[in-house]
Amino acid sequence: MNKKVGCTLIVSLLMLIGVGCGQNPLSDAGTPTVLSSNNQDVSATVGKEEDKEQSQKIQVYFTDPQAMELEKTEQDIQFANNTEKYQEAFKALQKDSNPELISLWSKMELKTISFSEGMITLDIHMPDEARLGAGGEQFALEALKNTLFQFDEVKSIELLVDGEVVESLMGHAELEHPILRD
Repeated sequence: MNKKVGCTLIVSLLMLIGVGCGQNPLSDAGTPTVLSSNNQDVSATVGKEEDKEQSQKIQVYFTDPQAMELEKTEQDIQFANNTEKYQEAFKALQKDSNPELISLWSKMELKTISFSEGMITLDIHMPDEARLGAGGEQFALEALKNTLFQFDEVKSIELLVDGEVVESLMGHAELEHPILRD
């Protein structure tokens, strides 16, 4: 009996130590702090200058509970560069921030996103539970277009499913390659 308790205690202790080792440090070890002559902290930047974090209000589109129309909401996003801006806009499409509206993209998984020469390329994974009917698919595509085309530099969207060009996102509406700004 004592052996079981002792072994359980040791295994539990090792698990706690292992979990603690996997945590990220709270301090930023990559930015050394230097004391100036008057004892003020001065942070020295190591390596490449990081992009400055920006904030922007964007329009994000959801559907009403009856899936009768798209509703526009305003959300704040934070980003350091254009790719992050589009990634955060897509994440905003996935969040059900208003309990009276439904996200049509909440169950989609964003694999990669890139931006080049005016085109955003999104590669998503679509689990079976993310599939919608014909109306839902059309609203999902409209929500994506309305959200991403609000950025003036975006001229087209290439939407891939698991890295593949598909004729239809969910089997109901034809998917253009690429989707062009109207």
